[in-house]
Amino acid sequence: MSVRSTGSPHRDFPFTTDVLARWNWVFALSCVASALLLCASFIQDIVLYSGTEADLSNKIWLLDVDSEESAFTWLSVIVAFCAAGLLFRAGSEASMRNSRFIWHWYFLAALFMLLSFDEFAGIHEKISAVLSLRMENTGLLYFAWAAPAGVISVFGLAVFVPFIRSFSPRLAVLLVISAVVFLSGAVGFEMIGGSVAELEGVGSFRYRILTNFEEGLEMAGMLIFIFVVLSHLEGNETSPRVLAAR
Repeated sequence: MSVRSTGSPHRDFPFTTDVLARWNWVFALSCVASALLLCASFIQDIVLYSGTEADLSNKIWLLDVDSEESAFTWLSVIVAFCAAGLLFRAGSEASMRNSRFIWHWYFLAALFMLLSFDEFAGIHEKISAVLSLRMENTGLLYFAWAAPAGVISVFGLAVFVPFIRSFSPRLAVLLVISAVVFLSGAVGFEMIGGSVAELEGVGSFRYRILTNFEEGLEMAGMLIFIFVVLSHLEGNETSPRVLAAR
């Protein structure tokens, strides 16, 4: 994403092109780091399960994307938290423009704050344990939280259609893609992985590979979404209205 220089910052719009340029570097580094860590996790699982029996005693848990103590999980927490910060900034900018989508930005900011905390604390796993006591959780519903979360997410996307259409066509498409990619991992692969975990256990090779895809799609969805928000902020920063105010 290119950033154009537009002069000195205005005190009423502190998110300047210099700040955007630094955010672009952070975004690029996050993309590279997540790709490297995901590849390391894939390679480790393939190597460990290449023999007749998996030798988990040599596993480097820091490289396991499904471990709460892994570097990938730590990066996921940071990426979700950064996305929340950018969304709060976008909400503030929308408030300055008296946009009718102010609450959409702040709602998304709160949602990503929750996602960041969930990556750290594993709230969805605790919810799944509670739901499994109250419903039959077999097959695709083995991880009981996934199906209700998917239904809520689809409903949420329907509610946010006017918000999505307020973006340029390119960013609107990317926004939808980010949601589809993230939900494919967080809900789709989670449900498929649950059916495999029920039959083979969470230590099976198939489950480990599915987990890598799941976490990778979640991260990809968040990074695409951050790209959209950065592009939106960059467009507003260099808009004629903002330049005239300087």
